[in-house]
Amino acid sequence: MARTTSKHPFNLYYNGGEYVKICGTQDGYFPDFGHHVANEMGGVWLHPIKLLDGFWLKLTDKKRNISVWSRADGFISEPWGSRFQYDHGLSYIPVSMERTQFAPEHVKGMTAAYEIKHYGDEELQLQVELLFRTDLRPVWYSDEVGIHDGAADEATVLNPREVLVKDSSHDWYTLVGTDLPGDQVETRPDLYGPEFTAGAGCGIAFRTELRLAPGEKHSFNLFVAGSHTSREEVEETYRHLSAHYAGLLAEKREVYNAIADRAKLTIEGENEWNEAFTWAKWNNQWLIQKVDGIGRALTAGGPTYPWWFGCDNTYSLQGVLAIGDPQLAKDTLNLLLQKSEEVNGNGRFIHEVTTLGAVSNKGNTQETAHYIAFVWDLFRWTGDEELLRRHYDYCVKGIDWLLGEMDPDGDLFPSGYGIIEIAGLNMELIDSAVYTAQALRAMAEMSGYLQDSEAQNKYSELAQRCADAVNKYFWQEEEGLYADAVAPASDVAPKVDYMVSLAEGQGINDYREYVDGLLAASGEDVSADRGWLLNKNWVIVTPMEAGIAEPDKARRALDNMRNDTFIGEYGTYLSGMYQQGTMTISTGVHAVAEVANGNPDAALDLLNRMKRSFSRVMPGSFSEMSPDYGCVVQAWTIYAIAVPFIRHFFGVEPFAANQELKIKPQLPVAWNGKACSLEQLVVADAQFDLTLTQNDGTLKAVIHNEAGWKVTVDWNGETVTSSEKHIELELSAG
Repeated sequence: MARTTSKHPFNLYYNGGEYVKICGTQDGYFPDFGHHVANEMGGVWLHPIKLLDGFWLKLTDKKRNISVWSRADGFISEPWGSRFQYDHGLSYIPVSMERTQFAPEHVKGMTAAYEIKHYGDEELQLQVELLFRTDLRPVWYSDEVGIHDGAADEATVLNPREVLVKDSSHDWYTLVGTDLPGDQVETRPDLYGPEFTAGAGCGIAFRTELRLAPGEKHSFNLFVAGSHTSREEVEETYRHLSAHYAGLLAEKREVYNAIADRAKLTIEGENEWNEAFTWAKWNNQWLIQKVDGIGRALTAGGPTYPWWFGCDNTYSLQGVLAIGDPQLAKDTLNLLLQKSEEVNGNGRFIHEVTTLGAVSNKGNTQETAHYIAFVWDLFRWTGDEELLRRHYDYCVKGIDWLLGEMDPDGDLFPSGYGIIEIAGLNMELIDSAVYTAQALRAMAEMSGYLQDSEAQNKYSELAQRCADAVNKYFWQEEEGLYADAVAPASDVAPKVDYMVSLAEGQGINDYREYVDGLLAASGEDVSADRGWLLNKNWVIVTPMEAGIAEPDKARRALDNMRNDTFIGEYGTYLSGMYQQGTMTISTGVHAVAEVANGNPDAALDLLNRMKRSFSRVMPGSFSEMSPDYGCVVQAWTIYAIAVPFIRHFFGVEPFAANQELKIKPQLPVAWNGKACSLEQLVVADAQFDLTLTQNDGTLKAVIHNEAGWKVTVDWNGETVTSSEKHIELELSAG
């Protein structure tokens, strides 16, 4: 299996099963860090509770009187877990060691295996201490809903190799133990290892002595189980984990092998992209979080955002469909819908819900519109009519909310925050307007499919009016760009001081002059709506991404964004004004906008810039912020990679309900003459294998269509349709 290796000693890693997440540093330690739950975002989590601050191993060479807390000097990121290699980090003790850890996919626990090898010339008398720090506490935002951490973690020694710990105020449990030989165990609230950790936890130390002959190896394991409901559950989990850990690892490897084989991308001669694409699929699996009693859904990022978001998923799930995991897309959208119905009920789609089920933000404007557009997308990929009908009613309410409560002036531009959550800038924003137009188009399609012609006509008319309005009011003719926002000058002027303070905080000292110039040019009618290019935020590319921009405006805007104002070494800046941050989502949306408007080479250039950040922090992963900060793994990266590659370069456009697949390739010039294959492409209950080779003026396509769907290949104006199970064709440029 593919792997990647790092020697960087201080960067974070993230391991995940669907229940348990593990986060520490690549030297094997567990320092306190994080801001949601201050200093508590690392360690071992079984959401919605934390189990451990961490675990550490101390070795003592009794003959030499050398004692050291082991620190890894090599780290290997595997898709299923992590491996830590110890040699020089063990001082002068003549041993090397490897630690292999993972969280089983469907078990509420984790395990780590240690193998110690003695490479000295004399018998080694080794004292081994395995130390845990528990920290049973709830996830972020729990205090606000009345769930508070107990005053202490209470330890009960079940036997010399197993200790049960309970939160003093709740039925939150962890059971830790080891198969290390010996009978020495100690528990104390003030028992720490090499790192002091915050919180009202408990220290647990298992100790033993080993005699190792030259060349001898010794292996042992640690086990951690958890429950946020009962002692019976944690004990049952521990027994299962400690008895079957080898089989659970084999099972997890099989899961990840299957993920690698599904939607398997192979571009001839592009090994870096083939590898990065595979790892992006694995990264996505790490971020699935299941919580009994609440549901299973894709979280936003680890370790900083390990809960569920509306906005992030309206992007991420587009990529999830492309890589062939429709069940995850359904599970995630259903969980978010349920919570939206519970806390809103009026069509507003939530922004953020913790793994405790608490909604901390009832929803920004942009994500309601984006949700509605995605429901139709999900139906096209799955053909699940029951799911469509389940969501359609809430989508109707969502449109009413957007164009009612959130659009008091009736201009079809809902007010409120978009994806750029800058305090005070809750005006009529470009992304909210664009995705509202896209949502209205989706509503027309959904209504038509459901044979409601009256609703179809209504939404079609609104969609056209909204798209026309975006192209009229947001378009900045002099700049040849779309604006960040639409508002009257009378709304913008009071915000200037605040916007200036934000800009000056980012080192932009001439921002006041810039905004004053915009106000001076706005004309005498301070109450008239007009567009404002306030920050040149990346979302001004969304009209092209969503297909709302008029063709000439799309061409001009993309041409005018293809420069160092908007694009840096690692992709598209969050703000062309500030040029101080880049994310995989800003780059990915920009890449989609380029290829969706016939510019695959420009799209690939952006993606190649993004690829420079691959493995910069955690081997095998893209960080949230390019190149090397924020979450070490971020869900919407799967949008940034899978959507441009599968939906646009390969041109995959399904309509599962009719068993139809359209393929409209746009391969970059850099791939000319290279075989480009996509195996096990999953659409509903069908699978396809595609191989495309573009060579100057021809396209050769080989398609395995075992389900016998109607497949249409559209390339450069030439179209071929077939329902054969094996399709081979060659098209020439017209």
